[in-house]
Amino acid sequence: MSTDALACVFWHRERVRFRDVDLQRIVYYGKYLDYFDNALYEYLRSLGFETGGIDARHGFDTSVVHIEIDYLSPAAFDDLLDVGLRVTRLGRTSFDVDFELRVGERVICRAKLVLVNYDARLQQARPIPQEIRDAIEASNEAVAQATPDGRVGLDTIPEA
Repeated sequence: MSTDALACVFWHRERVRFRDVDLQRIVYYGKYLDYFDNALYEYLRSLGFETGGIDARHGFDTSVVHIEIDYLSPAAFDDLLDVGLRVTRLGRTSFDVDFELRVGERVICRAKLVLVNYDARLQQARPIPQEIRDAIEASNEAVAQATPDGRVGLDTIPEA
C-alpha cells in the first residue's frame, strides 16, 4: 500500500468507545473493520442509497472477499476518528475501496477492501447495478478537487 495521502471522496467521523479498546487501552485491531463498514454505508447513503433495503430496491448487497490493513499509529479511547474512503476500482461484480483513518492529521491506518455484489438467494456474485456504478463514478470525479490533505466535499464530519 502506498504511503502517499489518499485522495478520499468521502469522510465519516466516529468516536472511539470504551468497548472498542483492548487491555492496552488502544483500539483492538479487528474493530477497524467496523469503522470501515460504517463509513462505506454512510458513503452509499450520501449518494442517495439508503442501506436498509438496498438489496431489495437496487439489487446491491456486498460481501468482503479480501482485506489489507497497514496499522501505522494507535488510536485510543475517546479519540475522534476521521475515516476517509475512495472506490479505486469498479469491476463488473466487484469493486475495491481504499480507506484512510486519521486522528486529526495523524494517519492511524490505511486499508483496502475488495467487495463483491452478492446475491444471497442464488449464492453467487451479480453485476453492480448501473445506477450505483454511475453514482460512484460521479463521486470519484471529485478527487480532482481534493485538497492537499485528501479532503473533498462529501462527508458526515460536522463543521468545526
